[in-house]
Amino acid sequence: MNVFKRFFLILVIISFAVACSNKEQTMQKEKSNKEEEKEVVKLVTYPEQPTLAEEMVQQPAGIHSEDLYASLEGSNVDSELPMGSAIEDLVVQDLKAEEIYNGLIHYLGADYSLVFDSLKNFIPDYGAYDLSKEQPSLKNVAIHLDSSGSMNAQVSGGVKMDLAKRAIATYASGLPATSKVSLRVYGHRGTGSDNDKAKSCSSTEIMYNTHTYEQASFEQALTKFKPSGWTPLAASIANAYEDLKKSADDKSENILFVVSDGIETCNGNPVEEARKLANSDLKVKVNIIGFDVDDAGQKQLKETALAGKGTYYTVNSNVELNDTIQELLQEARTTYERNFEIAKIGYKINMKKVEIGQGIEDLGSSFMDVTDAEKDVLFEAVTRLEDQKEITPEMGEELRTIIDDRHIAIREYINQLEDEAREKNNTKHQEVISGLK
Repeated sequence: MNVFKRFFLILVIISFAVACSNKEQTMQKEKSNKEEEKEVVKLVTYPEQPTLAEEMVQQPAGIHSEDLYASLEGSNVDSELPMGSAIEDLVVQDLKAEEIYNGLIHYLGADYSLVFDSLKNFIPDYGAYDLSKEQPSLKNVAIHLDSSGSMNAQVSGGVKMDLAKRAIATYASGLPATSKVSLRVYGHRGTGSDNDKAKSCSSTEIMYNTHTYEQASFEQALTKFKPSGWTPLAASIANAYEDLKKSADDKSENILFVVSDGIETCNGNPVEEARKLANSDLKVKVNIIGFDVDDAGQKQLKETALAGKGTYYTVNSNVELNDTIQELLQEARTTYERNFEIAKIGYKINMKKVEIGQGIEDLGSSFMDVTDAEKDVLFEAVTRLEDQKEITPEMGEELRTIIDDRHIAIREYINQLEDEAREKNNTKHQEVISGLK
């Protein structure tokens, strides 16, 4: 019996030891898993954001920012914004406020590229008043005409395409006799149906090869097409480089003149193509006439002309179109003689300085709009994280302070850029005035 008791006692002790060992292993395994989970969380890092405003505005746009900021057009941030999907994979657990801020900018930071480039690289242009500039030996002009189906619509004075053709003929014939001109159309093949989209979006064609203006040949070229399909504006702009290169020299003024009644519809990026032209060795100026264009079209065409360092004109009738053509011709033909009345020209130069100053203010205002919108988006994201209990209210306030600091720094930098642009204008104004003496 003693042997049995002793055996039973040993068996109990062994079972207890095994159970304790299993429990310890389980606890160690759970502890290891938790440590691994923590390690995974700690491995979530976002690109560290710069602290200087000049560097902030040169960072790439947030990976989810495009659709989000498109929702802001003409409205304030509200519950309608697709904020949930934009931050649903944003990991914030166990991160410090600065690290979460890095993530928010990585996901939601605004695209400052266009407004930054425009203000940072602003150059005051006094045009023909600036006698210090060597006048180009010739005008080298590529005319691009939108031949999409919408150009068949009526406006005051007639059918848009008929009016545009007449206006372009007037423009080409009115350029200085030595000017080189070409005519390209786009969207003139296929129809506006989805089945014809690929065909239409690939249609951009030279109708009048680069040459001095010859009335019969140019007017014949205008009869070769009619309003038809989609609007491959970007593709047409991209072709302008080769159109202009044929007659460009180191003294030519290279101009792309576009007449369009709407937005790009072939998934191209006309703003980027215009920027490439302006920054190319030809230094092309992109002037655009928006003919009876809706708000979305005007926004894109204005941005395209701005990126192309040119001017955007909006017209809605035959009268306005002809007036604009005459204005462009006057600019193209203008040369100043040395025997003009100094006082009169001096007054005009002063008015030009005021006009340029207003342009600087407009650029600064557009820049401010972008950073204000970014702050609204980031604040909304913080509020969403608080509502979802992803962060504490204390962490939320800390993040708002960091975002506020960023917003203030960028606004101060914008003011600095505006001051620098005004100083450029003041300096150039003095140079131009001195050129009269």
